[in-house]
Amino acid sequence: MKIIRQPEIVEAYHYELITGDKAVPTEINVGIKPIHLDEEDAEIANNKIESSVLGLRVMFQIVLGEFYVAGSVRQLVTVDKKRIDSPEDCTQEELDELMAPLFSIIKRLTYEVTEITLDQPGIELNFEANQ
Repeated sequence: MKIIRQPEIVEAYHYELITGDKAVPTEINVGIKPIHLDEEDAEIANNKIESSVLGLRVMFQIVLGEFYVAGSVRQLVTVDKKRIDSPEDCTQEELDELMAPLFSIIKRLTYEVTEITLDQPGIELNFEANQ
């Protein structure tokens, strides 16, 4: 699967101490939205090998002891020579490959911010599935 990526965009990143009885759940939401061409572009595309344009987004809130990080990152990608109309059109390995740069940015931001705020080596997030 050939992926042509636009730059990743950090929409928001937030670090906050948990104070009082505030209950903060850990949540990670992954979104994949196909972006369809208008009719004229679709006619041109039908005469060529198909590709798909996808909007990818990860919205997250992750509790790390006495504080949490939250935010969202997104990216626009083109998947060459593969038609994707829904996430079900991809294997888990393909989805992991599509989303990897976004999770990498969340890891890097969290490491850097926690290194500064805690004045010690940063916290390394692991998004790998437990096996």
